[in-house]
Amino acid sequence: MRFEDFRIEFEGSLLSEGWRGRVYRGVWKGKEVAVKVAKTPVVSGAIKKEAYILSLLKGLKSFPQLLYSGEDFLVYEFIEGTPLRQVKMDRREERRVLREILRCAYLLDEKGISKDEFSYLDKNVLIGRQGEVYLIDFERGRITTRPTNVNQFMQLLRKKGYITQEEAMSMGKRYTSEPLRVYEELSERLK
Repeated sequence: MRFEDFRIEFEGSLLSEGWRGRVYRGVWKGKEVAVKVAKTPVVSGAIKKEAYILSLLKGLKSFPQLLYSGEDFLVYEFIEGTPLRQVKMDRREERRVLREILRCAYLLDEKGISKDEFSYLDKNVLIGRQGEVYLIDFERGRITTRPTNVNQFMQLLRKKGYITQEEAMSMGKRYTSEPLRVYEELSERLK
């Protein structure tokens, strides 16, 4: 099914627009949803790939919960949240949020999903009303045997002063052979 056909079942309005797609917020089958639609047929493949990745994350907290996908769109439960860049946090709250993002990065690495955006997360992380952390926007993601989410995230931690360049390089090398140990060390550093 294409979005133009699906639109008959969906009542909503435009929420945001990127260069590949548009996101609508509305109601479908009595549920509040977000619908991501490819802007052109050329980018439909990215939307299909994102739908596949979200299907692998079904049931896991912190990720959009896919409800349906069509030829040029996907539907997931609407996530009420504020983009990370707009949230005011003290250092303690920032560490808590970063620990949650690290948990997500590690989980994605374990599943073989590379998000390819962990060094800059300001617009792809939402913070819920109760402080929940959600990772959104997987259209650039890919399935791989060598995901680099935690390694990319270490660069963000370096920029924020939580680890040094040398520590990031050392931990990055060790992460290949002992991912759980490096994850635990980073998590401890963020307490």
